Amino acid sequence: MPEKQQKALFLLAKCGDFAVGSTSIPAPGPGELLVKNGAIALNPVDWKIQKYGFAVETFPAIIGLDLAGIVEAVGEGVTGFRKGDRVVASPTLRPRQGPFQQYTIAWAKYTAKVPQSVSIEQAASVPAGIITAAVGLYQAEQAGAGLTAPWEQGGQDKYNKRPILVFGGASSVGAYVIQLAKLSGFSPIIATASPRNTAYLESLGATNVLDRHLDAGALKKEVASITKLPFDVIYDAISKPDTQKLGCELLADNGTLILTLPSSLGETTDGKKVKSTLGSPFPPGNEHVGEGLYASLHGYLDTGAIQPNRVEILPGGLGGIVTGLDRLREGKVSGVKLVVRPRKPMTTPLPFG
Repeated sequence: MPEKQQKALFLLAKCGDFAVGSTSIPAPGPGELLVKNGAIALNPVDWKIQKYGFAVETFPAIIGLDLAGIVEAVGEGVTGFRKGDRVVASPTLRPRQGPFQQYTIAWAKYTAKVPQSVSIEQAASVPAGIITAAVGLYQAEQAGAGLTAPWEQGGQDKYNKRPILVFGGASSVGAYVIQLAKLSGFSPIIATASPRNTAYLESLGATNVLDRHLDAGALKKEVASITKLPFDVIYDAISKPDTQKLGCELLADNGTLILTLPSSLGETTDGKKVKSTLGSPFPPGNEHVGEGLYASLHGYLDTGAIQPNRVEILPGGLGGIVTGLDRLREGKVSGVKLVVRPRKPMTTPLPFG
């Protein structure tokens, strides 16, 4: 490996500014891979970490949750990957493993090869969204509904003729919930979204797309016209107080409402369960879901059973991350995942402070 130093985007302090600087390229340890990042995708939680000062305590920090690239080096004990493989991986917020840099350490068990039919930029849209969807649906403990995953024995099509409702179907997480629900056999798969995203969500497996601007009463009527069956699972990828309330009202007794944000509902009745999911394979209880998902992910991507999010590639290399996070914070992104290529030149300098 000829290079010894790399560029990284550092969060300088809690609630502080971002700046680009240099850092050493780490070496992979046992069970790890060194990935030369080809693309990094952005998530709303990235700007929230900066603004609200949570999840990271040691600074300067390298954050991010989505990456794809090329294996540069393989750690001890890793047999399923070799240098040159195109891969996608779930990272962590530790400095060696944060995606906002040109090289990242990834855990082999939470890494999958990328088929040639999928670009590196598309692949970068997958990790955070799909693991959030999968944990919410399939984790059996505090963060999920405990369904049998489609990659487990008897899991594919297990929930045939059972309905599911997805709030925020055009979000990154919502799009993957729809696709996993299809693999699990749910039908109908009802999603809320802006009407302009109807055809897109139908291509992913949604059977019915309802206008997200409908008021609660109108949406309930639309849902009732589609199915009279009870909703044992509702996935709220928006998780604002109004969608949480509506989801709980539509949920069957003893059903599970899955949220991507903390609950605002208080105590529920009739045995209804409310689970705030954790979009990472690393927290205790999530490992089994993460390993099963990544063992199957290459096949799902190769067959098209899982389609990556639609992406918008931002200019400016690592410096483009800051502009992209501003857009996410201002709510100016819909139906696409923002992606940067970290090895491209910066158009706007962000000198290390």
